[in-house]
Amino acid sequence: MKMHYLFVAAIAGTLCGCVTEHPISYTEPLTSPGGMFSKLPPAVQNTVRAEAGTVEIADITRSDATGSPVYTFYFKNAELFPPLHVASDGSVLRPDMTVAVGATAETLEASTGSGVSGLRMGDLPPNVVVTIRHSAPTAVVATISRLTSEGQTFYEITFEDPASHPVLIVRDDGHVLQ
Repeated sequence: MKMHYLFVAAIAGTLCGCVTEHPISYTEPLTSPGGMFSKLPPAVQNTVRAEAGTVEIADITRSDATGSPVYTFYFKNAELFPPLHVASDGSVLRPDMTVAVGATAETLEASTGSGVSGLRMGDLPPNVVVTIRHSAPTAVVATISRLTSEGQTFYEITFEDPASHPVLIVRDDGHVLQ
C-alpha cells in the first residue's frame, strides 16, 4: 500500500516538475497601429488617408519636440513609403519639421463637420490645459473641440457630468469666455 502512494507521489512530482509557468510581464499597454490610428485627431487621419491611402502602417509615434504634437507614421514597405510626419492640424511636415503642405481651415472643417474636434489634453496649448485644470480639477473631460471665429481660436470642453460641470469655452491664451 505504501508502495502505491509512493508511486502516485512520484508520478505527481514528475508531472508537476514538467509544468513550468513562464510569467509574461508587460511594461506598456498592448496596442496596434489600427487602434492608435483610431484615436488620432480627425484632421491627422484624413491627411494620412489622403497621402498613403490603404498602405499598411507599421507604427505610429507622437512627438511634442516642436511645441505641438507631431505624429510620425512608419509603413510596412519603408522602401516605397518613407515616414510621414503630420501635425495635429493635418499639415504634412518635412523631416526637419517644416511645413510641406499646410492644412487649410476648409480642410479642417470638412474633416470634422465643423471646427476641429477629437482633440486630447496633450493637443492643447499649455495655458488652456492650466485653465481647464483650474476650472474643473476633478471633472472628467468628455470632448474637446477647436473653434475658430474672426481669426481667434477657442476650445470648447465638455465634461462627462454636465450637471456639475457645464461646457467650458477657453480662448487659446487660457482666458475663459462667459
